[in-house]
Amino acid sequence: HHVKPLQSLSKPLLEGYQSGMRTGDKDISMWLLFFNVSVLYMIGKPLEVIEQQCQACNTQMVELKEEDQASCLRMHWQLCFNLMGSSNNTVEFSGKAMDEKE
Repeated sequence: HHVKPLQSLSKPLLEGYQSGMRTGDKDISMWLLFFNVSVLYMIGKPLEVIEQQCQACNTQMVELKEEDQASCLRMHWQLCFNLMGSSNNTVEFSGKAMDEKE
């Protein structure tokens, strides 16, 4: 067994994203960006960093019309707002990034 720290996942995820964008596979590229944001949570990056990353990734996903990935990402983004106390109701996924009732 080889054990590697979770931080080591970011580089291959971002390399895969870049490769996918170069070859025109925007679907996979956007999923790799989503998974990279998930890794940021797991490794304990500051919430402000994660929020900025979510905003940038969501913009790109929407521009490329990759709505499945954007929808999943907005859940992470709203979680970030909730954890930072930036939401009126921190136990619901409703606020700046998404509204769970929609």
